[in-house]
Amino acid sequence: MMEARTLIVFILVLPCLISRAWATETSWVPNPTEIRGLPTYCQVKFNAPDPSPERREWEQRIGKNFLDIHHYCAALNSVKRYWRASDAKDRSLYLEQAMTNFNYMVKAEKPDFLLRGELYSSRGETFKLMGRKGEAIRDFNQAISIDPKMARPYLQLADLYVADKKTVTAQETITEGLRHNPDSKALQRRYLELGGKKPFPQPVVEKVTEPDTAQKLMPESSPPNTEVVLVKPAPSADQGQADADKSQIGTPGNPYCRFCPPQ
Repeated sequence: MMEARTLIVFILVLPCLISRAWATETSWVPNPTEIRGLPTYCQVKFNAPDPSPERREWEQRIGKNFLDIHHYCAALNSVKRYWRASDAKDRSLYLEQAMTNFNYMVKAEKPDFLLRGELYSSRGETFKLMGRKGEAIRDFNQAISIDPKMARPYLQLADLYVADKKTVTAQETITEGLRHNPDSKALQRRYLELGGKKPFPQPVVEKVTEPDTAQKLMPESSPPNTEVVLVKPAPSADQGQADADKSQIGTPGNPYCRFCPPQ
């Protein structure tokens, strides 16, 4: 009788165990439902056939790292799993999965990678969730150096500084963010929360280097002029008089011979 009850309980619990195993799956690959909740380029990477117009479009926009972008998408999805999970072990697993794929992308990143700033900002947030503040601060600053107009890394840095009771540093960070992104509502709200007063900080004025006039007037298709033209300077008054005196030396047939007999 006891064995029968045990078997019945096992049968009833088995679906829950399977469901939990699926929820805490070790595979970092997003399932079809999760893919639909990721950015468009992730959906194209996982679902669009190769070749296809959608893939070509995103390859051109993202750069050479479109080849590896599924790792970045999987990392974003692991962070989403972290926020959905309630079990501490599951949450830790998802952060480790995210970090593995973020690290892969950092090693694989190319100079033309469209999402370089977002990559470091997202990895910084994962470091922050893992309690690794120093590495988080490093990545947030790296993201800002790549794209100073991104609001997220400024906000994340400010939160870390506030947690360390460095309110002045947090306010300076948000101020710098507003100077680069004056229209960000999130930065404006955080600025006021940290004690800032209106008017908001003056935005950074980006210097635009204008080409010189000669360069602007030169047709783009024409090659640069490499011919050297020597311009003879105009003679001075004294030099002109000396030349006139020289013309009177000699004879008409040989004006450079002072003592030649006339011809």
